Amino acid sequence: MFDTTETYAAPPSALGELRTYVAEQREGLLNAASLLGGHPGARLAHSLIDGLAADAMPSRRTLEALDDLLDLLMLENVHDPERIEAACFALIDPASPVVEEICLLADGFQGAVGRFRDAEEAASAPAARKVAA
Repeated sequence: MFDTTETYAAPPSALGELRTYVAEQREGLLNAASLLGGHPGARLAHSLIDGLAADAMPSRRTLEALDDLLDLLMLENVHDPERIEAACFALIDPASPVVEEICLLADGFQGAVGRFRDAEEAASAPAARKVAA
């Protein structure tokens, strides 16, 4: 009656992909966050990693940490002398091999976050259309 020889895997969700990326790149994210943001950067990365490890949908706090870590990795605040990122960034030798590693990590993280945000937006769009109707 039922064909049990074939197995069907559900397509991975964008949240699942993001969780997998963060889990696989845990050490790199922690090291990059620490290098680019000092102790506050490391706390930020830990907060995100812990928040995404939960089975439930990410909390508002976890989503804020997601955006803040992305900003840190993409060097959004290194030009503001009032922020720790400026001081940490100034200490990095541009010729260091760690720079390329951080760039690759940041690009991968940005892609995973972008796909998650796109899926999140697409999921909320039908609900918004129903409310408008």
